[in-house]
Amino acid sequence: MPVTSDFLIVDSVLAFGWGAPWLLWWIGLASAPIIIHLLSRKRHREMEWAAMRFLLDAMRKNSRRLQMEQLILLAVRALILILVVLALAQIRFDSPAGLFDNRQPVHTILVIDCSASMGYTSQSESLFERARQTARRIVEQAQPGDVFNLVRLANLPPAVIIPDLAYEPAHVIEEVDLLSVTHGTADLGGSLQAVPDLLKLAPEITNKVVYVISDFQRTSWGSGPGGDSEVARMKPALKQIEAGSRLVLIDVGEFSADNVAITSLEIVDGFATTVRPATVRASIRNFGTERVTGRQLELLVDDKLVEQRTLDLAAGVESVEVFLVPFAAGGEHRIQARLQKDALALDDERWLAVTVRDQIRVLCVNGGSARSTAGRATDYLELALSPGRFGSRGGSAERGRIEPTIINDGEFQGFDLSGYDCVFFCNVRRFTPREAVEIEAFLQGGGGVVWCLGDQVSVDTYNEVLFRQGTGCLPARLGDRVGDPQVRDLAFGFDPRDFEHPIVRPFQGNPEAGLERTQTYAYLQASIPAAKDSRVALAFDSGDPAIVDMPFGRGRSILVTTAVDEQWGIWPLWPSFLPLVHEILHYALTVNTGDRQKLVGDSFQDVMAAGTFDSDVTVLGPDGQSQPVRTEREDAILRFTTGPMKQCGIYHVSTGRSPGKSSLFAVNLDPRESQLAKLTREELADDALAGGEFSYQTNWTGETERGPALAGPSPHSAVSRWLLYVLLYVMFTEQVLAWDFRKGLWLLCPVVPLLSRVLGRG
Repeated sequence: MPVTSDFLIVDSVLAFGWGAPWLLWWIGLASAPIIIHLLSRKRHREMEWAAMRFLLDAMRKNSRRLQMEQLILLAVRALILILVVLALAQIRFDSPAGLFDNRQPVHTILVIDCSASMGYTSQSESLFERARQTARRIVEQAQPGDVFNLVRLANLPPAVIIPDLAYEPAHVIEEVDLLSVTHGTADLGGSLQAVPDLLKLAPEITNKVVYVISDFQRTSWGSGPGGDSEVARMKPALKQIEAGSRLVLIDVGEFSADNVAITSLEIVDGFATTVRPATVRASIRNFGTERVTGRQLELLVDDKLVEQRTLDLAAGVESVEVFLVPFAAGGEHRIQARLQKDALALDDERWLAVTVRDQIRVLCVNGGSARSTAGRATDYLELALSPGRFGSRGGSAERGRIEPTIINDGEFQGFDLSGYDCVFFCNVRRFTPREAVEIEAFLQGGGGVVWCLGDQVSVDTYNEVLFRQGTGCLPARLGDRVGDPQVRDLAFGFDPRDFEHPIVRPFQGNPEAGLERTQTYAYLQASIPAAKDSRVALAFDSGDPAIVDMPFGRGRSILVTTAVDEQWGIWPLWPSFLPLVHEILHYALTVNTGDRQKLVGDSFQDVMAAGTFDSDVTVLGPDGQSQPVRTEREDAILRFTTGPMKQCGIYHVSTGRSPGKSSLFAVNLDPRESQLAKLTREELADDALAGGEFSYQTNWTGETERGPALAGPSPHSAVSRWLLYVLLYVMFTEQVLAWDFRKGLWLLCPVVPLLSRVLGRG
């Protein structure tokens, strides 16, 4: 169907309808004056009387005039009743000129884009202010009987600002003035889905108009990268809107909207320590068509400026800036990248929440005695994690910051894991379901877990309690043991598989580390289901996995299928053992920071052990206001979820048990809002609104938008009001006719008295 900028007009002027057709039965009342007139005629018999001849002669002279007066008065009285019935029946006519009154009541739905891109300022006026002024003008043109609804395009609730019919324009303007630019996206699918339901309101008003006031940003309205799902979501709603109303698009955007934005801010290392500077990476993109020079970029840590750079950005190019950020103390820290303000200030800042460790606290759970002089399954592991404890002068400063704690498996039940960063389970026989719940809560909160196997491990218990057919925290299903650690006639070496995984990548090009010459005499087979999000970091030369890792919540679970003592091989005595243990620990601490870096409109979720809390969770936004939080307790797990985050910045999560200690997460602007390029009218017609009818304007033209609708039932011009005006005039005229017929005739029609004189003379 073609796109039109003017509304179609219905040709027919003969079509009509009735608002209350059942009232037409009362039109029979128009016969009442005639019936009364006939009943009032008395029967008489003629008698000759000489004196009456003079009267009869006089009556014959005026008979024509009297008959005409009676007929006119009778017709006027019948007309009065007819007008009353027709006015109540609400007769309506189609007319291209708007018969009698083309300003019929209109049901107007204002849809205003409140996404972040509308904050772009041009000529000292933001796009959003243009949209708001346009909405005000539309409302100010309202006529008596018009009704309104107000909807905003934003991925933050509520989408419908005025859900009920608003009859007072002043109230609508007040709500429009209260709107502001959000930090979110347009969310066309979610917001427009509410409009068809609003169109069902006021069914007696057939003239319905939906005004969409937006910058028609390409990333929101187009089917390009990232926009396909959004267009698919909004198309059904647009079809319903077009079928039940006139759709008017008012474009307040600009084609030449240059913009520079910070599109990402991330920490390259999975975790940060006080030992070495953290690598922070910021991406800055020039979305404009001209080169930008001399733009200042600042990096702040805990609101203190640590570095400043001057950028030179070519048109359409993204620059990646890398910073080395030292931390003097552990704990939660805020990192902020900040550009000089431009026409769209919301995307000139970006935040990052980082947990810095001054010490890496590792819990090692011993599950069995090794058949060596070391005595425990964790002894070699403890030596590798903290060589300084045993008088070794080797090791880096970071290794000196590792603080291992050794406990036996019998002590683990009920143990508080909240003070540890990683847990190594070494040859632990079995786990209870409650222990599995606590371990999974620790993982989901960002902790690391490493499973080291051995001869004490109950394969069936691991598979039933920890793997749980792929739904648990164990990365792979355990199978039979391969090799005989007693006979040791068959040895298995490590296969790093092209060193693709981060755990073994540092060994590439370093044959002196001896990773590929390491041998072991036994291991447990491990199989990974296709649906499991696990991958092999290191394999045996037999093809079976040696190390398997899997993300779980914000944490990481790593399975080592052999032992970390001498009972199953000589690995703990080989030079590769110490660096490989540290790489395993490093990767286990590489948490999924994506859950702590959110976009506006997202909700924040976290899971922890319920024993760490004795009151509800409190979440404070960047403005210091408390955010709504919903908590759920499931066995040993406390799960809390916030509502949609409405502001960019750093949010603080604190608990009743440790009110002075809080964790942080960052909320940032969706980078799609920084791309200000918009769609043209033709592109809208070919893409999001393909096959539909709509009116497109860059400036609202006012009165022309109140004409007939596009397809569907045509609006009618109500004449009931004018019928009532005529009725009042005819009733007044009837009274004058009864008092002085000649004067009444002048009111009824000036031509009639002249005609009466002619007839009287005749």
